[in-house]
Amino acid sequence: MKRNNARKLLLKIAIIQIFVSSIFIFFVDKPSSFSSLNVREYDFSRTILDIEGNILNVKLSESDEWCVPVSLDKTGRWTKSVVVFLEDKRFFNHGGIDAIAIARAAISNVRSGRIVSGASTITAQLIRIAIPRERTFYNKILEFWAAHRLEGEVSKEAILELYLNRAPFGGNIRGIEAASRIYFNKSASFLSLAESTALISLLSSPSRLRLDRFPEAAMRKREENLTSLLERKVITSEDYLLGMAEELPGKRFNMERYAVMASAQVRANSGKFSFLRSTLDANLQAMLEKNIVSTIEEYPEKITAAGIIVENATAEVRAYVGNARYGMGTSDSEVDCGNALRSPGSLLKPFIYALAFEKGMLTPGSLLADTPIAFRGSAPRNFDLYYRGPVSARIALANSLNTPSVRVLRMVGYASAKSLLNELGFRHIDKEPRYYTDSLALGGCEVSMLEIAAAYRAMAVSGKYMPLKWVPGKSSEKASLTPEASFLVTNVLQDTKRLVPIYREIFQTPKGNIAFKTGTSYGYRDAWTAGYTDKYTVVVWIGSPEGKGDSSLVGIHAATPLMLRIARSLADESDDFTIPPPGVYLRSVCSLSGDSPTADCPQTVFDYAIKERTKITLCRLHKKIDGKVVVVWPDTLQRWMSAREEIISPSKTVKIIRPLEGHTVILKKDEEEERLFFGAEGETPLYWYLDGVFIGACGKGEGIFANVKSGSHNATVLSGNASDTVHFEVKTPREINEKLRTGTRNVIN
Repeated sequence: MKRNNARKLLLKIAIIQIFVSSIFIFFVDKPSSFSSLNVREYDFSRTILDIEGNILNVKLSESDEWCVPVSLDKTGRWTKSVVVFLEDKRFFNHGGIDAIAIARAAISNVRSGRIVSGASTITAQLIRIAIPRERTFYNKILEFWAAHRLEGEVSKEAILELYLNRAPFGGNIRGIEAASRIYFNKSASFLSLAESTALISLLSSPSRLRLDRFPEAAMRKREENLTSLLERKVITSEDYLLGMAEELPGKRFNMERYAVMASAQVRANSGKFSFLRSTLDANLQAMLEKNIVSTIEEYPEKITAAGIIVENATAEVRAYVGNARYGMGTSDSEVDCGNALRSPGSLLKPFIYALAFEKGMLTPGSLLADTPIAFRGSAPRNFDLYYRGPVSARIALANSLNTPSVRVLRMVGYASAKSLLNELGFRHIDKEPRYYTDSLALGGCEVSMLEIAAAYRAMAVSGKYMPLKWVPGKSSEKASLTPEASFLVTNVLQDTKRLVPIYREIFQTPKGNIAFKTGTSYGYRDAWTAGYTDKYTVVVWIGSPEGKGDSSLVGIHAATPLMLRIARSLADESDDFTIPPPGVYLRSVCSLSGDSPTADCPQTVFDYAIKERTKITLCRLHKKIDGKVVVVWPDTLQRWMSAREEIISPSKTVKIIRPLEGHTVILKKDEEEERLFFGAEGETPLYWYLDGVFIGACGKGEGIFANVKSGSHNATVLSGNASDTVHFEVKTPREINEKLRTGTRNVIN
C-alpha cells in the first residue's frame, strides 16, 4: 500500500512538473531558437536524373550522408500507414503534443522507476532531428512546444514527409528513399509491406537493427510489428502471411554512381537541388562508356580517353565520359580530361577555312600551294613530312595540310580568326592575335573537349553557336558563321578518302552522312576526332592526362575509328547533309585553278560557291602560247617545282602500272567521265596527281580511283623523293569507233 501511494505521489509530482514547466516556457521562455526553416532546410544528396527521369548519380550530402528527399506519395503504398501506426498512432488527431501519450508515459515511467517511454510524437521527433539538444526534461518540453508551433505552420502530410526524409536509418543513411535503395536496391515507391515495416522498425534503434549488420534482429522486430499491424487490423491476414514469408537481403547495396564525371558537370552548371533532371541519356551514356573503355584496353595504362555526344538541335549533352579509366585505380584516373586544356592539333582549321569561304576569298575548288613557307624561323610541314605542291582547298582541308592552312589563316587575318574562335566558345584563346599568329592553324593554343564539341555542333547547325546544356532549358543562339560557309566546310569534311579502305568498309554510315576532322598535337600528345551527323555531334580524345607523348596517338588511326563507331550507333537514315542552303549554288570552274574557266581551260568541274560573296575571277593558270595551251603556275608553285626539278630526278623506284604510258583507255559508255583506277609499285605513301591536280593518296599495294574525262592526260605519282609520270588518252566508244576506221593501236579497257 505504501509503495502504491509513493508511486501516485511521484505521478502527481511529474504531472505538476510538466504543467509548471509548460506554463514557464509558454509565458516566460518561449523556444525562440525554433523556426520552421530549421526543419524544412537540411543537407541532402544532390541526385542527378537522366532525361527520362531515371536516377544516374547520387552524391553524399555535405554532412557525408546519403539523403535523397522524395515526396510523400513516392514513399510507397504501405509506408505512411506503417510509420503512423508504429511511431505515433494519434498523429492525425493531435497538435504536436499527445496528452494521452504523455500521461501514459508518465505513469509507465513512475511505475518502472525509470524512463521507459518518452511519449514523443512524430512531430516532436522531427524537431529533435532538426534541432539536436541534450536529452533533458526541460529540452523535452521545448521540443513539445516547438512541435505544437510547427503543426500550426505546416500540414500533417508535410510533417510526415519531412520526417520520412530526415529520419536516421543506420550509419550514414538518412531518409526512406536512401534507405530503400541501400537496403533493398529499389526506390521507396516500390517497397512491399514487409520492406516498409522492416525500415520503419529500424527507426526505434537505427544502430542495433541495421538490416545489413543485424539481419536476424531486424527480422524479429519486423515480425513483431507485422503481428501488431494484423492485431490492430491495419493489414489483412493475407498481407500478414506474405509479409512474414518475405526474406531480407541482409546486405548493403551501393547508391547509384553512374556517369560520375558527367554528373559532376551537371552539378557544376546548376544551383542547389535535391533531384535534377539532366540532359543525359542513360542509354547513350552506356553506349559511349562501352566504346571508350573497350578502346583503351589496347593502350598502356598511362593512356586514357574522353568523349562526348551532343544533340545538335538543342545543344544538350546526351552523354559524357571525362576519363575512361575512372574507378580503375590508375594514376590520374580522377582527372576529368574532357574539361582539361589541351592542344587541338588541326581541329581549328575548318573554322579558318569557313571564314575564308564566308569572306568570298575561297571556294572548295580554289587552288592553294602546299609548299614550304616561312614560320618563325622554321617551315611547317605536313604530318607525313611531304609537300604536294598544287592542291585545292577541298584537298588541303580534308587532308589537313599545314602550309595551305597557314596561308588561308594569313589570308583571313589573325585577328579575324581569333575573333571567330572566341565567338564559337573558345574562351581560353585569350591572348592577343600576335601571340598566336600562324600557330593558330596548327594547334598552338589551348582548348577543351567541351569547347570543341560546342563549336563543331555550331558548324552542324548552320553556324549558330549555343553553349552546351547539361539541364533542359531555353538558351539563345548566336549566328557565328553563315549557313553557306558552314555547308561548304561540311561538304568538304564528308570526304571519306582520308580513311583507309578497311575503315571505309567497316565504319560507313547510312548515306555516308558524317562530317569529321582529325587532329594530332605536337609530340603525339593528343589524338582527336570531331564529327557530326545531322542530329548529333561526337568528339573523342585519346591521350595521357599528364600530357606525355606516345607514337600511337595519331588522330586518324587512334581516335577516328572510335568516333566512327559511336557515330554509326547514332546514325539515322534521315541524316542528310547534301541539301545546300539557298545562298549556295553550283558553278562551272576550271578543274585546276577553281576559278571561272576561259576558252583555254582544258577541263571544267562543278564547284560550290556563295551567292554575292564568292569573288568571281577568271582562270589565269591556262594560257595559249604559240598555239599551245600551257600551265603558268603562280610564283610560289613555280619556284617549288623548279627546285624539285633541280634536286630530284625522276626515279623508277616507283613505277605507274596502270594506266600505261601512251595507252588509250576506252570508257565503258559514251558519257562525259568515268572513274578509272590508278596503280603503282613503290614505297608508301603514294601521292597521285592528274594533270597537276592532287587526286589522292594510297598505301603500298593499293591504288586509287578518280573521275577522268575524255581527252589527253598526265598522271604523276610521288613516293618520297621518287616519281613517275605517264601520258595516256581517254576516249569514248564513239570516238574509238571513228578512229578504228583509220587504224589504232595501244588501246586498252
